[in-house]
Amino acid sequence: MYNCRILYGYVIQNGEMIEETKEAITVKRIFASYLEGLSYQTIDEMLNEEKSPYSQGATEWNKHKVKRLLENPRYIGEKEYSVIIEKEIFEAVQQLIQSKTAGHTSRKAKEEIWSYINNEETGLIAYTPSAEIMKIDNAINRALENVKQPEEIINLILQGFTARYNCCG
Repeated sequence: MYNCRILYGYVIQNGEMIEETKEAITVKRIFASYLEGLSYQTIDEMLNEEKSPYSQGATEWNKHKVKRLLENPRYIGEKEYSVIIEKEIFEAVQQLIQSKTAGHTSRKAKEEIWSYINNEETGLIAYTPSAEIMKIDNAINRALENVKQPEEIINLILQGFTARYNCCG
């Protein structure tokens, strides 16, 4: 038996991919929310809070699912899919994604930099953050995306300083 996954927002009807009304509304909301400045994670948290299922097998959303949805050109009608998102909106989202990631260094590039810095030939020794510090850094970044309680952010920053200080003496 062949088990294929149908792209979120679509159903197969009479052999054609057509939009599934309820999911298509969610797809449009995701695109609009991203254009309004919400992050992948904020959007996934919103969808999970609303109990909007991703699929039958995996009901929870995550930031990676949101990112993949936003980057998928099938939503503008490619590969025999019906149009859910207008091409102009899709292109605006792609430009926004590119502008947000333009100054970021890829994980592979960061690993190459760390290996160079930690190389015995260079004589350089680098500080590598612990898992605890990375967790606190991520929490700070998430809190800064949606500032509701400034004292929470300050507390996280202080935890980060403490963790770094305890780590490195």
